[in-house]
Amino acid sequence: MEISAGNWNNAVVDCPVYIVLDIPSPMAEKIQDIRQKFDPERAKLPAEITLTGSCGTGLISHGQTVREISECLENAAKKLSPFNVCFDKIDRFPNTDIYFLTLKDSPELLETQKIVSGCGIKFDPTPYPYCPHCTLSLRKVFQDEQQLFDMLFLPVPQETFTLDMLSVYALYEKNTCELICKMPLGNAQVI
Repeated sequence: MEISAGNWNNAVVDCPVYIVLDIPSPMAEKIQDIRQKFDPERAKLPAEITLTGSCGTGLISHGQTVREISECLENAAKKLSPFNVCFDKIDRFPNTDIYFLTLKDSPELLETQKIVSGCGIKFDPTPYPYCPHCTLSLRKVFQDEQQLFDMLFLPVPQETFTLDMLSVYALYEKNTCELICKMPLGNAQVI
């Protein structure tokens, strides 16, 4: 496990905190290029697949220490192995301006989300079912229909990539985040 440069270990969660799977290079750069074109503010955040915090499992409940969260997550990560995924299409959450890439069916991704959600960390409730995704544009109102059309019919990156790293991010502000900790799945090596 790696703790970020900030002294988070004994800190208590008091802001939105998400658990994600990091998208590796070169796919991460492809995601960032899309974000830069359609939502430059979103391009400041890491390219990732959300596991908790938006749907399926809510945000990490306030009052837990980073040490507690990290220990639970480290135990969960040991039960998981790296796995391959690929994107499917661009979609939008109903009645929102949130656009994202869906993933082709991945039992490993669903199992990972289930194990992380049940690892002992306390989460706030969420009314939404889990939808594996990578957000491209978050609440960005498009200037015209052509820009929206360009987003929805963008060529989706089709290359398979490996998910092998869990990260925990604190979002103090909408478009900035701070890494709290990261750890490999199973026996994957941090590169």
